[in-house]
Amino acid sequence: MKQHSIKSLVICLRICITALILCILSLFLFSFVATTKLGDDIWQQLGLNKQQGAEEIYRSFTGGYLNYYQARNAKNIASGNRVAVAKDLLAYAKQYVNSDAFKKEYEAERKSAKPAEAELKPIRTRAEIQKDEIAKMEKSVKELEKNMKGMDAAMQKSMVTVLDMYKKMLKEYQDPNHEYFRGMMLMEKSDNEQRIRSYEERLRNWEKNYPANYSPVIKERLQKFLEVTKDVDFSAELKTSYNKRVFVNPAYERKSTEWKQAFRAGKEVTTMAREFATQWLSEIK
Repeated sequence: MKQHSIKSLVICLRICITALILCILSLFLFSFVATTKLGDDIWQQLGLNKQQGAEEIYRSFTGGYLNYYQARNAKNIASGNRVAVAKDLLAYAKQYVNSDAFKKEYEAERKSAKPAEAELKPIRTRAEIQKDEIAKMEKSVKELEKNMKGMDAAMQKSMVTVLDMYKKMLKEYQDPNHEYFRGMMLMEKSDNEQRIRSYEERLRNWEKNYPANYSPVIKERLQKFLEVTKDVDFSAELKTSYNKRVFVNPAYERKSTEWKQAFRAGKEVTTMAREFATQWLSEIK
């Protein structure tokens, strides 16, 4: 019975953190600083110190669940006030999200994540390309002629065709209107345009993932949580299938992970989390 209670508490805490994760997981990877009295009280109840509490909160945001194995006082809390503890955890995390410390941490990470501007190469003129290509071809001709002197007769004969081709190209490059030069100009221009497009795409993703004002994103995640958990059937029946507990109603097996976590957390905890999310939502301007 005690083991079942502890398991229920873990699920309870997991859905609470999930509620917050739906709000802000996609936004933040931060070093959590536990400083408030409220936080001290919570972690003392769980049998953790400040540092452990900070680490577990961090993992809950980045990993999707609260790592509860270090909480040596789990049995004491499991015997009763699950909803209160879950509510305190939500309030604690919300308080930190609204703190100056969090804003500072977020701004630092946002700045660090900003993509570097595109490095554009100078686009050469047709005359510059012609000059460069003539120089490269003259060098190739000289090097091949030098190397051929050290070859045997058979090898020299086989390389004559290559040398003739080089000389032919060198002669053609004397024409400033050679089509190859135009192709090189277009290729260099296209390369820069691709670099710009790539940078603009990275910048758009950065602005989406790290908006200057993150309140609208929190609002969106809160709305998503409320939408996901609005129709949880807490009276749904379970059965054992291949040593695993599954829903009798196959439609419920196709529900999202968040929906199932809300079901496992129970009506009381989920109702509290929804009320908390609704209140938080009303405070966002």
